[in-house]
Amino acid sequence: MRRAPLLVLLAVLLTVPAAAQNTDIEALSGLQFSFGNPGARSLAMGGAFLGLADDASAAEANPAGLTILRKTEVSIEARNSKTTQTLNVAGEFPDVTDDDFFTYSRRVPVTFASVVTPIGENFSLAAYFHSPIEFESAIVNAFSQSGFVEPILFSLGPDGPVTSQQCFAIEECIQFNLFPFATGVNIRLQTYGVAGAWKMGNLSLGVAGRFQRFEESAATIRTDFDLQIREFVAQRSDDDDVTFSAGFKYAFTDNFSIGGVYKQGAEFETGLFFQDFVEGTPEEQIGAPTFHIPDTYGLGLSFRPIPVLTINADAIRVNHSNSTDNFVTVFSGLTEEDVRGYRAKDVTEIHVGAEYFFTTRIPFAVRVGWWRDPAHGITYTSPLVGLNAGVERAAAGVSSAILYPGSEDQDHITGGFGLAWPNFQIDVAYDTSDTYKVGSMSAVFRF
Repeated sequence: MRRAPLLVLLAVLLTVPAAAQNTDIEALSGLQFSFGNPGARSLAMGGAFLGLADDASAAEANPAGLTILRKTEVSIEARNSKTTQTLNVAGEFPDVTDDDFFTYSRRVPVTFASVVTPIGENFSLAAYFHSPIEFESAIVNAFSQSGFVEPILFSLGPDGPVTSQQCFAIEECIQFNLFPFATGVNIRLQTYGVAGAWKMGNLSLGVAGRFQRFEESAATIRTDFDLQIREFVAQRSDDDDVTFSAGFKYAFTDNFSIGGVYKQGAEFETGLFFQDFVEGTPEEQIGAPTFHIPDTYGLGLSFRPIPVLTINADAIRVNHSNSTDNFVTVFSGLTEEDVRGYRAKDVTEIHVGAEYFFTTRIPFAVRVGWWRDPAHGITYTSPLVGLNAGVERAAAGVSSAILYPGSEDQDHITGGFGLAWPNFQIDVAYDTSDTYKVGSMSAVFRF
């Protein structure tokens, strides 16, 4: 039995609720982002808003809802979020242990602003800005936050992974350790959109054109066990794309309506760069993967059983499999068939929420909600091979399985409140789950 270190060459790309990654990295595995609807009011109701869509945030959420606005309306929102990133940091495969690392959005940025104006009786026009991701993180070494831990170990026999005990009992076996690493990410996604909506009887139709700007600077540094730098891998992007969204809203009565929306996911070009400090080679570009934000489409309903109570429910399909389009591996030993084993599931999110207005001198609204975010992190699912298939391929496969074990379903609980004057409204909201927390405040001005 021989023992040797494994040099894992990695690149970094942020997951987006969505969560979109298109190259195999450990830096941001374990993160799940969401592209929820803008606005504190929507957030407090679990993001369930497609069937209601009755304020300026409809420009992004469901543009068909803009026709309900009969006054010029200006809206602005600020959000701040905290995400827990779970990384495998110690143990022996497959019994590896993980640890939680906290990453934050940029502090209280303006994430949404819009202006909506009605034109005649049946048409509304909007212009808006939306920034669903304003994110930065820095994780120094894959060690426990409570102190140093032993690196991850795995053993390979002729036909696949084995335990250490099995490894010492057979003649052909190699043990590997994953090197420590440090990562940093700075990423921003911004949308500049124009939307229009037409009302024809009880039916409203809306469409939005969106110019989307993506900026990313992300890097991973791998070290030896003396913390001397061995490799540097970075992914950078500064690109834009034009996409569209379209929606409808149908009011069966004044108290019951349904709505639906489709949002095209943008595609951005990126560059993948590598530098080997051991060999002393300069940085060079080794790939150009495409970052594809998932396409989404959803259907929602809104019901008002009594004048002061509104109940909403949405089902939203998110094509997270888009995130593995044009997938680029940095493991030289993986075959094309192995790379196809990087998979992300398309999922259906369920959102429900309610709003209750107290008819006081200043109307006061209380809102609650819940939504289910099914596991959609990229997972390495290819069969794990042994030394008979080649040392490099076998080691790369197990490393991928360690770095991409998949994610877990998340249940989000939401709540908030709002105050409404005839020409001014202010709302606050909070969304919490095991790995994601966000606070929001928004204001609406009507003229």
